[in-house]
Amino acid sequence: MIVGSVPGMASDFGTDLRKLLAQLSGFPIGDKDYVSYFVNDSGERLIFVQKWGEGAATLLHSDLDWEPKPVKGFTTTMADTATPAQRKTLETVSVGGGLLNTPMCGDVILGRDEAKWMDACYSASEPLRDVS
Repeated sequence: MIVGSVPGMASDFGTDLRKLLAQLSGFPIGDKDYVSYFVNDSGERLIFVQKWGEGAATLLHSDLDWEPKPVKGFTTTMADTATPAQRKTLETVSVGGGLLNTPMCGDVILGRDEAKWMDACYSASEPLRDVS
């Protein structure tokens, strides 16, 4: 489908793109929602959606069957979320505890490029969130 390809019809690229991403993911995306799309180096697709007035955004990931995941802050690392027992295990199974630096969004493990993209999206969409 080519966006805006109907002769004589004005097209709003942003609206058309939101419709395509909603169709791709099965997640409702409104015309006024902040939306960003990302493809990682493995070809997995990610969509970030921040709805107006909501306190959390949503991450949709093709590798997770598009199951909506809440985004309630900037990305963290395994070290930030691990229990003491988990930390000890992670320190022993990776040289220098490297797994502890693995980026996370809630319970979703991210690549470093995905985490940078997510943090940029979270920062850019801040004015839309209801922080009360």
